Amino acid sequence: MPESIPTLQSATDFVLSHATDDDLTRLAAAIKQRRTALASIRTATLTTGATVRIANIKPKYLDGLTGRIVQIDGTHATVALDADSTDRLRHTSQSRYVMPTEATSFDLRGIPLTCCLPTG
Repeated sequence: MPESIPTLQSATDFVLSHATDDDLTRLAAAIKQRRTALASIRTATLTTGATVRIANIKPKYLDGLTGRIVQIDGTHATVALDADSTDRLRHTSQSRYVMPTEATSFDLRGIPLTCCLPTG
């Protein structure tokens, strides 16, 4: 008889009802390892021209900006922000990025590929 595959619900029920501190420590390590693997898979598929949303980045005012990858340099990318994100960045209370008021796109350099989530 084939072994059944645990569901997310059964795993959640186990955590909530039966997991010990040691179980939770092992689960946290496994989750971190899985997130690392998924990030590696995701970044390996990113190419120039991909539309992305920037996430899990510091400074936080860059979080959620969207655009298109125009250059990849090792583990970092230059993301050409779309008009909405360019406008949003222009109106943040930061002073690092300066852009003309008429700009509808802005090249954001040095964005880690691990922070680029494909949107399309």
